Amino acid sequence: MKVLLKLWADQKRRDFKWGRFLGEAYFFVLFTFVSIIITYAVYEETGATEGAEVAVPFIAVAIIVPDFLNKLVMKHDETVMDHYLKSKPVSERVWNRFLLVTNLFSFWNWAMPMLLLPFCVLFLPWTLVLPSFLLLLAVSMVGGVARTTLSKAKGWTNKWPVLVAMVIWLIIAMMYGLTAIFMPWGVHLVGFLLLCFGAIAVFYDYLCDLRRYDESQAKAGRLFLGASSLFSMEYISLLRSKRLRVSVLVLPLVFVFNTYTQLVNGLNVIFYSMLLFEIFSPSMMLGQWVFGIEGNYFDALWTKPLDIREILRNKFWFFAVLNAFATLLVVPVLWLSDLSPWLLGAAWLFTAGFANLTLMPTALISSRLELFQSAFFNYQGASLAINVYGLIVLVPIAIFCVCAWLLSPLVCSLVLAGIGLAGFALHWLVINMIADAYERRRYTCFERYRN
Repeated sequence: MKVLLKLWADQKRRDFKWGRFLGEAYFFVLFTFVSIIITYAVYEETGATEGAEVAVPFIAVAIIVPDFLNKLVMKHDETVMDHYLKSKPVSERVWNRFLLVTNLFSFWNWAMPMLLLPFCVLFLPWTLVLPSFLLLLAVSMVGGVARTTLSKAKGWTNKWPVLVAMVIWLIIAMMYGLTAIFMPWGVHLVGFLLLCFGAIAVFYDYLCDLRRYDESQAKAGRLFLGASSLFSMEYISLLRSKRLRVSVLVLPLVFVFNTYTQLVNGLNVIFYSMLLFEIFSPSMMLGQWVFGIEGNYFDALWTKPLDIREILRNKFWFFAVLNAFATLLVVPVLWLSDLSPWLLGAAWLFTAGFANLTLMPTALISSRLELFQSAFFNYQGASLAINVYGLIVLVPIAIFCVCAWLLSPLVCSLVLAGIGLAGFALHWLVINMIADAYERRRYTCFERYRN
């Protein structure tokens, strides 16, 4: 165990990158600052803190789902021994204990309790701050060990028991949390901690039963270059690349949540901006790297009888399909508010026909993307030109918000739909201009892909 921990510490030290650290630290400090402000505002509003400790078990139950979802995205564990360790006298039992111990040092297991620490400090007596923090930490550790177990499980046959166990754990925690109303707080806290340790033991026992091997095998498929398969190149790249899957799928879900929560304040400008961000976000994430995917194999594409215009047109229509799926996620808003269905349809037309068209010129300045790296705080492929041109996404968003603010829903729908249809009608002209410019600069672009 001592050797494994030393190797783990050495690996963390050697893989340390200031850019990634500062990016994560920035967001963590930002969220902590927001947590302090919100907690202090509630404290100033309520004033009284007597009996606030009763809320701690309910907060612990409330964070189970968002904390686990956060770990699914952010927490990545190496759960399989590599060949170097396999050749050493490291038993599977010691390795599993090592996985359990490293959860104690995982940043993402401490993040949620640290964000809730201001509540404990302001609302609870000083003698209850540490026990409350330990309860929140124990609940987070359950999610962390479950995430590690899920990473080690191979295939859905082994993964679904972990997810079912998390649902059962949530139900048990909710039922036990209700006893805080009539049970002495100290006794309830001890019982909750014992439940957390029991849940960790269950996940750890399942972790020990799993068998996973470092299988490094290459698989090659067939490559077709017909018209239909050329379009399939778009979604195949998205599905196979972990970096693209996370960036394209996670961000729209965040804006979906923001769109629904903004309904509380009515159909104001902030709601309309969140709505367009939600529809636009999938194509916006991919559109900032037009040809960034193909940069990995553009030399091969150039030797084939393919037209740059056809590739760009495929991307334009693929972005429209992504926007359509994102629009379907907010269709229930039509029943939850007075949002006009014509305005929602016009928003899709505006995004697919006009907003996406503003992204296509990035084909001339994009760099090659490392497709299988992590998506978070990863700036590979970015450049000053990409970052500056990225501000162009504010133009369609500003147009949409101004129209929704100043015009009636019917007139706004007509204007946005007209702009979108004009974009669809003229997209071939814009794409031809971009393709001509790319062909003139092709050698410069090819050199950029090799960097």
